[in-house]
Amino acid sequence: MLWALLTFRLQPPLNAGIFFELLWLDLFPAGTFIPPHGLLALTATLGVLACVPEADMRVTAIILVLSLPLAYLGSWVEQRYRKRQNLSYNRLIIWNRRGVNHPYTPDRLVFQAMGEMFALGFALYLSCAAALLAIVRLVAPWVSGGPQPTWPMLWIGACAGAVLALRLPRAYALAGASLVLGVLLTL
Repeated sequence: MLWALLTFRLQPPLNAGIFFELLWLDLFPAGTFIPPHGLLALTATLGVLACVPEADMRVTAIILVLSLPLAYLGSWVEQRYRKRQNLSYNRLIIWNRRGVNHPYTPDRLVFQAMGEMFALGFALYLSCAAALLAIVRLVAPWVSGGPQPTWPMLWIGACAGAVLALRLPRAYALAGASLVLGVLLTL
């Protein structure tokens, strides 16, 4: 919604946000599990869509598909950063043992971590969005003609995450049977 307020366009941010939320509905953070970084994929998608205003739904679908690995890249970077933060935890323990006069105070560690996270996230976003934009500019001329998907079609494909979130074998069987029946009816 923030992107929609900044660009004064409601439809692409809302539709792409629904797509990514449905896709990763079954992967929720529990314990030490780091889910796919959907925000990186979403903002990279919206950034590229803003840079390619002439994009039709075929190009938009390609952008969505190409941005899916960015979510896993974002979670991998976050996991590596959390491991790096173990050093700050050790500094905090040292501060606690030595007293208030030690230079590694908790507020300094928090501000340092927030600055590092912002710089890392911004650099990751810029590099991923630039690479995605370059790929889309190369691929877009080749993807002309033919039927165009609609947002509801993309949402239906993303509903696989919603079905997986049910965690019921009967729901999986019904989804698989529906998919097979849909393919057979379109042949």
